[in-house]
Amino acid sequence: MISLAQIAQELGLSKSTVSRALRGMPGVSAATIDSVREAAERFGYVPSVAAAGLSTGRNEAVGVVVPSTNRWFYTSVLSGVDRSLAASGYDVVLFDLHHSSDARRSFHKKLLRRRVDGLIVLSTEFSSAEYAQFETLGMPLIAVGGAETRMPRIGIDDVDVARAATRHLLDLGHTRIGLVGGSDADGLNKDVPRKRADGWMQELRAAGIEVRRDWMLPGGFRLHLAKRSVAELLRRGDDRPSALLCLSDEMAMGVILAIREAGLSVPEDMSVIGIDGHPFSEAFGLTTCVQDVEAQGVMAAETILGQLSGQQMSFPGAKTPFELTIRASTAAPPS
Repeated sequence: MISLAQIAQELGLSKSTVSRALRGMPGVSAATIDSVREAAERFGYVPSVAAAGLSTGRNEAVGVVVPSTNRWFYTSVLSGVDRSLAASGYDVVLFDLHHSSDARRSFHKKLLRRRVDGLIVLSTEFSSAEYAQFETLGMPLIAVGGAETRMPRIGIDDVDVARAATRHLLDLGHTRIGLVGGSDADGLNKDVPRKRADGWMQELRAAGIEVRRDWMLPGGFRLHLAKRSVAELLRRGDDRPSALLCLSDEMAMGVILAIREAGLSVPEDMSVIGIDGHPFSEAFGLTTCVQDVEAQGVMAAETILGQLSGQQMSFPGAKTPFELTIRASTAAPPS
């Protein structure tokens, strides 16, 4: 990997000038800053947080990587992260990847330009090469949600939560149970829907019940996509499930709307259960497995701050609890 001194030699500048330019400090011309940053990106230079800390101290900022900023889960985690960091005088540097390759490339460039002391990754999967780059940064890393196994992870057990939701339907007497899930529409987190679907299958098979693949409906973790899929299912005829497990509350809300628009009732004609504890779930009367998403953000921030203060945080992660909250959307199957 190229060093700061090599960049300085390449540009005919002093090492201190290159260092100051990379940090955007006063006393360096805009043209020099642009030239240094362009060279750093061209050569793949990644600054060492540990080395920079010797001369400048910490940046007092933590990066948060999110697949999107327009989803309730991510903004709730962010709220917890920001609240915890602000109390300790730290700022949040947001890296919004959405589903664009350009945004992903921009994220890696920003790591060169916007120095942070730690990185919190929300439900995003990275390649081995990308993770290797993170390791060269020499900073604390932690994941919230998703299935990242190369860094500590905070979040619920996605298999267990789906099994618990399915078990609730089985206990009510349902044997015709479908699933609304599919890949996350943001395209950056494939493991959560996969694990939750596995939990649904495991619980059905443990009860000796057939898994109907034609009752596995794509919802994309979006209200309107789930609504459309269930509307199509209901148009097929009477061969339909008596209950649907939705892998997120947002999809469950769309499902409830589709059932009602078809002239049917929830739960009299079909029961619906969700996962996550979205703040609108109570208004929909939705039975769901509630997780405290904001608390996960607080825990992630506190973990990063603990590592920055010298605490040894070698734990593999923390499974956070969830609670089955029974409301009006589930009942015994129609006779």
